[in-house]
Amino acid sequence: MRILVCPVCKSTNVEMDAGGYTGKYHCKKCGYVGSLILEMDEGELREIIEAEKLKDKDAKNL
Repeated sequence: MRILVCPVCKSTNVEMDAGGYTGKYHCKKCGYVGSLILEMDEGELREIIEAEKLKDKDAKNL
């Protein structure tokens, strides 16, 4: 199953903006509105979230 994911905050709380008439998506978490959206399965989403956690952890250790 493919999941729509916000490219800014990686939230899955994404829906078509204006009922799909504009071809844009709206993230209810961060407010992003745009035509670029990530579409992935649960495993890919998990990998991205884990990679970002490691990146944040490494940045804090500098």
